[in-house]
Amino acid sequence: MSLYGVLRSGVSGMNAQSNKLGTVAENIQNSSTTGYKRASTEFSSLILPSSEGNYNSGSVTSRVRYTIADQGPIAYTTSGSDLAISGNGFFVVSDPSGSPYLTRAGNFVKDGRTGNLINAAGFTLMGYKLGTEAVDPSLNSLDGVEPVNMASFGMQATGSTAGTFKGNLPFGQPVAVAAGTPTPPTVAPPVAGSVLFSAPTVSRGAQIAFSVGGGANQYFDVTTQKTPAEVATAINAAVTAGTLTGVNASTNAAGDLILTSTVSPTTTSVTGSFTSVSKASSLQVYDKVGNPIKIDISLSKIDADTWTISVFNGSDPSAPFTGTTAMELNFDADGKLTGSGALGFNIPGGEAFSLDMTGMTQLAGEYNVTGSSNGNAPSAVKDVEFAADGTVYAVYEDGTRVGAYRIPLATVPSPDNLSPRAGNVYETTAASGGYQVGFPEMSGFGSIASGALEGSNVDIGTELTAMIEAQTSYTANSKVFQTGSELLDVLMNLKR
Repeated sequence: MSLYGVLRSGVSGMNAQSNKLGTVAENIQNSSTTGYKRASTEFSSLILPSSEGNYNSGSVTSRVRYTIADQGPIAYTTSGSDLAISGNGFFVVSDPSGSPYLTRAGNFVKDGRTGNLINAAGFTLMGYKLGTEAVDPSLNSLDGVEPVNMASFGMQATGSTAGTFKGNLPFGQPVAVAAGTPTPPTVAPPVAGSVLFSAPTVSRGAQIAFSVGGGANQYFDVTTQKTPAEVATAINAAVTAGTLTGVNASTNAAGDLILTSTVSPTTTSVTGSFTSVSKASSLQVYDKVGNPIKIDISLSKIDADTWTISVFNGSDPSAPFTGTTAMELNFDADGKLTGSGALGFNIPGGEAFSLDMTGMTQLAGEYNVTGSSNGNAPSAVKDVEFAADGTVYAVYEDGTRVGAYRIPLATVPSPDNLSPRAGNVYETTAASGGYQVGFPEMSGFGSIASGALEGSNVDIGTELTAMIEAQTSYTANSKVFQTGSELLDVLMNLKR
């Protein structure tokens, strides 16, 4: 072994340990950096050809490796825009020039200048826009991603298109159909046939059915009338308009409603029934520009297992709903709704609306119903919510949540071979492989936790131990170099 080989070995060893000390120092200074992944230095020997009688000293080569695939601890914060990935995957971010990178650093905040969500290193969170501008993502490409920018979601109003009305109708509710009291016609003295409804309870949704001389039933639905006298006036107006025939409506001092035949007073009888409202509710919806419209809902029990439901425009009775505004609800012996349970009608100035009542029952309990509808009044965005599946919701002042973006997660076949760049981001290399793109909680990708951050995967105790080891090895290699240098000086002095 030559003296130059000794010197070369000492220098090689010091350089290798110097690299190790460099990675240790970087790990320690980034032990509190969000999403930082530990670096380590691995050594391998470089052996030169030797003979039995002469050893040719080689050297040590070093290579820096990163434990990018190892997850750090997750700590919860008070900021809803802090995001952490639990499991596999990286956030897709971009630099100011638009170049994409991968990162696990999810400390995002809203940039006041652009409205984008950026992390502490200034990289912008990327996502796929939802709604009418949604695109189908590629499995191996980041085409179609754009900055997550909530500033583009200003004040908006959404017309209602669907709602639900469900709950229990009491089985013991009395039937709301009352037969009128008929007065038969007489000849001497002549008395016209009539039917009397004893002081009916008038409310929207009530219905009068009557027949003159045994003919077909005619119907009058109470809409805006509040008293029997108002009902009588409306019936007479309908007779004048030709929509009802053969009767004259009036009331007596007791408030009873009376329908008297006008066909042939001495030979024509009048029969009828009055269906009052058993229960009433209301539901608020919105037209296309966000004006609130109240749907008045009237329910009448017409026999043991049948109710009728009618809907009215409670905000503007002069603009009635069009379409199917009334139907029967039929229940079986178990109190379950049979047949279709939906009304389809049009909201004035709004959309076609479907009211779903499939969750309605008739059981021996109290009247207990709930209702809901989509749509919202004009409202501004006040907050942002992040779901575990990556959906970003714009939360409006009225509490409405609208899906705005969906954050993808990306990975590569070999994450530890990604190339680190400044700002705690990574870019792909030939060794790491290309992008594989998906969504949280799908296809092996992790989930997103809002209000949390992934910490560094550096362990300080391990790093301090590695630092002592590197220092010891560096000192030993320096002694080898020093000894070789002294022997070389002795050899040089022999020539003198």
